[in-house]
Amino acid sequence: MKRRAATWLAAGLVLAGCATAPPPGAAPPGALRAGRLVVKVAEGDQGSRSHSAAFELQGDETTGRLRLLGPLGTQVAQAEWGPQGVQLDDGQGRRHFPDLTTLAREALGEPLPLAALLHWLAGRPWPGAPHEPSAQGFVQLGWAVDLSRWADAATLQAERLDPPGVSVRARLDPAP
Repeated sequence: MKRRAATWLAAGLVLAGCATAPPPGAAPPGALRAGRLVVKVAEGDQGSRSHSAAFELQGDETTGRLRLLGPLGTQVAQAEWGPQGVQLDDGQGRRHFPDLTTLAREALGEPLPLAALLHWLAGRPWPGAPHEPSAQGFVQLGWAVDLSRWADAATLQAERLDPPGVSVRARLDPAP
């Protein structure tokens, strides 16, 4: 249960960029954002793990809070981050991580390009690495980022091209 909650939190923290650069017509920076998240991690011959959760996010990549909610709206886990690092409360205790990248690596067992993902979720490539345009969006850091549903449905799909496969799909609820 602890690993599952941490996995959700790591995946959800990917969404931190949504608060800093929401899709057109969305809430201003720092405003409370909500939506759904699906994360799939391939496990070789054993298939894959796939999880989905609702989330509430407030803040930006430097300071913020993320809550993950179960099907009935109950809190599964919460993370808060700032200059002192990341605090994770998964219902079974509070743990500290030095940064979001460490939390993601420990929870998912795979590193995620969180700095890049923050920009991807704003609908643009990360300026810290080269990218190549594609028919659906762009390819950067070994990930195919599909933005074909970003403008109309605030939905992003990012898939790692090299094994093991990891995909992240996020859909933001319309801003109030």
